[in-house]
Amino acid sequence: MGEVFDRLWEKAGKNKVPLTGAFELLPTCNLSCKMCYVRKDMAEVKAAGGLLPTEFWLDIARQAMEGGLLLPLLTGGEPFLRQDIQTLIAKMQEMGLQISINSNGTLIDEAMAKWLGKHCPTRINITLYGASEDTYEALCGDGDAYNRVRRAVDWLKQNNVPVKFNTSITQYNMHDLDEIILYAKSQGSPIQVATYMFPPVRRDGNMVGQNDRMTPDQAARAKVRADWLQQEPAWFRAQAKRFSRFVPVTEEMLLHQAQQAPSELRCRAGRCSFWVDWQGNLGNCGMNTMFKSSLREHSFTEAWQEITEKTEKLRYSAVCTNCPNYWLCHACAAMVANETGSLDGRPEYLCQVSELSAKYYQEYAKLLPEVSADLNDVQIKSHICDL
Repeated sequence: MGEVFDRLWEKAGKNKVPLTGAFELLPTCNLSCKMCYVRKDMAEVKAAGGLLPTEFWLDIARQAMEGGLLLPLLTGGEPFLRQDIQTLIAKMQEMGLQISINSNGTLIDEAMAKWLGKHCPTRINITLYGASEDTYEALCGDGDAYNRVRRAVDWLKQNNVPVKFNTSITQYNMHDLDEIILYAKSQGSPIQVATYMFPPVRRDGNMVGQNDRMTPDQAARAKVRADWLQQEPAWFRAQAKRFSRFVPVTEEMLLHQAQQAPSELRCRAGRCSFWVDWQGNLGNCGMNTMFKSSLREHSFTEAWQEITEKTEKLRYSAVCTNCPNYWLCHACAAMVANETGSLDGRPEYLCQVSELSAKYYQEYAKLLPEVSADLNDVQIKSHICDL
């Protein structure tokens, strides 16, 4: 199945088919996470024109489906705050779309879980913010959310709804990392650990290069710790080997890098994936606000063509993408823009995280058992390909 999807993604990207897209249904949320990049209260939403109606989202989904959409993601804010969420899910499924949903899980009660069991999405991605009421209170402003999300997971599992976990690690919950991963394992669900928090420039344009997030050292420690807890020894050993090649960057190197050609986008954004923000603007990425096209003024086909053409011409940060360590940190255009305020900058926060990660990978690798005689480079490379 993996090979089939790989070919599908490759073909979609080559032919500019919008195979997947995020529908940001609203920016409001019942939690107040300190590092959130999008959250607004209802007063701000009303001042900006209010939320778009059910019919708008269903019409855009239909237009996008006719253009090739198969895998929409319903996100926010918190999607389950919308009174029409069941209608949106059911109607999109009737179109033949394979829906995924991002949620904090706290608003999914037993009745909603039963309904989802009958209108089963491809999966629900639930973000875990801690392993205790105290941590949820510190990070999200709601201690009881911890209990509500645990109950929601139980109900979803009872109704055979596929659950994948995400977690966003900050200084407020980094002490819970081990327990969060252990909980995901106990539920038999995968978990994706994010230790990089984007500067919330969508929420506040003055926040370039800033967020209420971990220091580079804390982020590096958490990144390596998460891999240590989740990955097989052979994978971790291969990753440590890769990071052992980290090259300290000098001023002379930076000058040389800046003179090289900038890079085109190296991801699916604007090639086979898109993002529709809560105000109905189509963009190539939810974190890249450099250009967008209004779907209230243009058809999806017109807007998608505009976005793909602009994405194809986009170039970013020669100093970053020609860095000898780029293959370790993979800083994207959105990261560069949010960290530096332009496409030409150097995201020093990420540079520091990569350098410190190299240090911690080596420290953890020393704890691994000796390599057996039959573990060869072919086996190691097979793990590298999974990165």
